[in-house]
Amino acid sequence: MSIRSYKTQILLFYIAFMLLNSVMPIISSKGIWKYDKLIHFVEFFILGVLFINAIIDTELDIYKFLFGIFVLTLIPIADEGVQYLFEIPGRVADFNDLVVDILGEYCGSLAFVFYHKMVHKNG
Repeated sequence: MSIRSYKTQILLFYIAFMLLNSVMPIISSKGIWKYDKLIHFVEFFILGVLFINAIIDTELDIYKFLFGIFVLTLIPIADEGVQYLFEIPGRVADFNDLVVDILGEYCGSLAFVFYHKMVHKNG
């Protein structure tokens, strides 16, 4: 995964966007509160796709994939950890958010792997 790769740059931009979004205070979120878990899932699904896409050059390597899954697991832990450690208005650390985040990442990662295999199998 080269830092000069456009895939890596998109990934890093997305992670920075997510982390900045996570520490920004929310004035009112009552309208979207019922969609909270869905938003978390989709946000981290996209992260899973982008991350695995960035670490897979041309061939799917199980070691790269497992390393990617490990690193991906750390991101929502850091995200919820920041919300737990610092009192950010409108933000609350939630274990259920953490679980949904990780599920979203894993589903996104697996979806990309299946897509990658289908594309390279069919030429």
